[in-house]
Amino acid sequence: MSSIFTSENKNQILGLVYDLPTKLENSQKIIFPDDASAEWETKNTIDKICETWKELGFSVILFPLDSTFLLKWSNFSSQCTLIHSLVEGWGSLAREGWIPSLCELSGVPFIGSDPYAQSICMSKTQLKLLCNLLKIPTSPFYIIKNIKDFAKIPAKFFKETHFIKPDGEGSGMGIDASYSMSNSKLETYEKVKLLLEKYPDGVLLEKFLCGKEFTSGIIGTPGKFLPIAEIEVEDKIYGLANKSKEYMGEKVTFPKLSKKNESIIKNSSEVLFQYLNLKDLVRFDWRCDEKGNPYFLEANTLPGISFFYSVLPLMAKQIGIQYKDFFGILAESALSRGLSRNLWYGKTRIKKPLND
Repeated sequence: MSSIFTSENKNQILGLVYDLPTKLENSQKIIFPDDASAEWETKNTIDKICETWKELGFSVILFPLDSTFLLKWSNFSSQCTLIHSLVEGWGSLAREGWIPSLCELSGVPFIGSDPYAQSICMSKTQLKLLCNLLKIPTSPFYIIKNIKDFAKIPAKFFKETHFIKPDGEGSGMGIDASYSMSNSKLETYEKVKLLLEKYPDGVLLEKFLCGKEFTSGIIGTPGKFLPIAEIEVEDKIYGLANKSKEYMGEKVTFPKLSKKNESIIKNSSEVLFQYLNLKDLVRFDWRCDEKGNPYFLEANTLPGISFFYSVLPLMAKQIGIQYKDFFGILAESALSRGLSRNLWYGKTRIKKPLND
């Protein structure tokens, strides 16, 4: 598969925005948890992504999120043809929408979904509520924003094994085989109290699904559905301990699914993609119950695209889309929205008139 972008496209300038791959600095009043940087990409991955964009003919301007960022954005963002954000940030349900919001205000096209969709998808609970509305299968669940919410959960829920995890975190943060499962109300109460201290946006309790775990993906415009992958880890719990930023710790395969399960996952993924008006790339996670029925877990609007340890590029490769071509699809998709309505205000008021 060949890309529309070649070394002749020297007029294309891409701004690459990323979390600086160093630990956040603590102070007397601000103490970051040890896993604050768990979602951020490594220098090796940032360098590889930068190299890939250059192979596609883009000049690259780097925008690390450090003390120079706002000044550099002010001086150079208007030169960019396209922005690619890897920013995961920390501490806000809107964090994956920080850079898309800035792009909209600046009138610069960007890869990925709009900031509203990015923020909605940060909350697993919000998506599960939406799944209930859209008749997409998801396991029974409860959200605890305050420990007082615990009293509202029916006693029968605790009689079955259930799963405990932060509502608004990714990369397995707050998930571990040693404490994420419970079948005791008292035990769950104590675990939730501890998690709320570290993850105050809320803790999600959901019925534990003991079956296989799958992931589905959509890329490009129009959206291309990628082969469904099965994800396997040794302890059966896909948490932070299984996720490495140096290599792929999980086993990724592409088994043949039953027509029923393939249809549920594919159709549900496409319904969510359309309903949320998602863009360019997204990965949906699923897990089966003891009978093999798939249930929706979460959506990742900023999925990992590392050459070294990410699943989505492998899913694309399964149908012949090599790593560089994968990036070409993202660029072509995003640039097709160069005059979209969400950029009008920024182009007219902040950047330059639409007819320039």
